[in-house]
Amino acid sequence: MRNLVGCVAAVLFFMILLVIGTVRDMSDLPQLITAIIETDSDSAQQMIWFQIRLPRILLAFFTGAALGLSGYLMQVLVRNPLADPYVLGSSAGASLFAAIFYIWLAPDYASITLLLVLTFVGAFGTNVLSIFLATVKGRIIPYRMILVGISISSLAIAGLSLLLYISGEDQSWKNIIFWTFGSFQTANWSKVFNSILIILPLITLSYLLFSPFQILELGEENANRLGVPVQRYRIILVLISSLLTGTAVSMAGPIGFLGLIVPHMIRMLYKYELTKSFILWLCYFSGIFLMTCEILSAVVFPPQGIPAGILMSLFGVPFFLYLLLQSNAKNI
Repeated sequence: MRNLVGCVAAVLFFMILLVIGTVRDMSDLPQLITAIIETDSDSAQQMIWFQIRLPRILLAFFTGAALGLSGYLMQVLVRNPLADPYVLGSSAGASLFAAIFYIWLAPDYASITLLLVLTFVGAFGTNVLSIFLATVKGRIIPYRMILVGISISSLAIAGLSLLLYISGEDQSWKNIIFWTFGSFQTANWSKVFNSILIILPLITLSYLLFSPFQILELGEENANRLGVPVQRYRIILVLISSLLTGTAVSMAGPIGFLGLIVPHMIRMLYKYELTKSFILWLCYFSGIFLMTCEILSAVVFPPQGIPAGILMSLFGVPFFLYLLLQSNAKNI
């Protein structure tokens, strides 16, 4: 009964945020209901609500879910609470390959599929390189992977900056600069549907594989004793997290620290006694968190708002430093 009430409350809260993000002024709610019923496609107001604002809010939700889940999977992979796509460099790797797409391939070869493939290659390649450089005698050294990830991230950002520098100063150059802030201003229904098709199956797969993932957190030796093939599940973790990160970056640009913040919050809600439902609530609250950032950015800084990636950095950097200091205090 309690689970049912929680699910109903979660759906209602999601719908409330969806309405607020669409109309932003609750006095316009009757007009929104009328627009839904009449479906007047010639209405300018309806065009703003359903073709601009609603896709942005929905894309923020699914992007947040992808980044939150990717952050948790990376924390499982390296058994380090400081891991997330931004810190380990996979977000920067995906951004570099996305910049290659926008500068050298678009618009002549503009294809959302090609963009998704390139961002996945960037995220996956960065993850594999980080794991390779952080592995000593067959074991991943957590803090070494953090340092390697930061180094690779810096290298990828330098490569991205070089690409922008040699590409020439035109409108596309400015658009890419804005995209690197992490924004949903280019959201459309095509991006929303493509995100759903990729992210929902990956959430389902992570839910089904939750038990072996939990065993991996006990350490490599314990996992082997319990019959879990560690190397196989490491590959699965890298593939899923890379796909999630690549999808998020291709749709909205690099958005940091969400995969660091929300998994910790949900772990505390569960009092660190996780069950399978953790995956679902993690994705839900990650999406809600980014939706809220997107709404706040538009409300506090009207009319265009500021990129959600900037807000996430303002929240994330202090949280990252807090975790770093806490980890040092405990000698983790």
